[in-house]
Amino acid sequence: MPLRRRATDLLERADKIAEQFYTPRELRALFLFLLLGVSVLLFRFGRQIYFNAFPERRDTREIVERKQQDSLFFALSKLANKKDSLFFSLPEDSLLPPSVRTREQHHSKADGLRLGSISLNHGSKEDLIRLPGVGPVTAERIIAYRSERGRFRSLDELKNVYGFGSSRYEGLKRFLRLE
Repeated sequence: MPLRRRATDLLERADKIAEQFYTPRELRALFLFLLLGVSVLLFRFGRQIYFNAFPERRDTREIVERKQQDSLFFALSKLANKKDSLFFSLPEDSLLPPSVRTREQHHSKADGLRLGSISLNHGSKEDLIRLPGVGPVTAERIIAYRSERGRFRSLDELKNVYGFGSSRYEGLKRFLRLE
């Protein structure tokens, strides 16, 4: 009996506190919504437990057929994803057919130059800038070297200018002449 008395005492206190904030009608509506929410949760949880404990019996042929369909679907999906990712990750010009790609030409400084067309000893800064791989600063270095040491005696002497190595020199020597 003491447990029952404590429970009723606790409910009376809760009623007094609730009456301070809500009308009796609001309390009934609140209780109804709480009861409805708890019942929905219990139903969903109970249903999940039931279906886990008692799985639906199916024919083995049906299970095998579904697994085959799923595996085929996943294989095709994986192939499509791979194809799409390759398609969108390649640069635009590689997506063009080779016949169209060969028509496009990349222009460089070397396209407009003839062999031996620029004089290393008499060329101006503008002339030297026309060489592939030579900008304004490099052209000034060539002119500064020429003014300090006199004229170039051979084309190989260009390797003595700061910034010129063997590979850079090899790319330029066909467009140069001494005089």
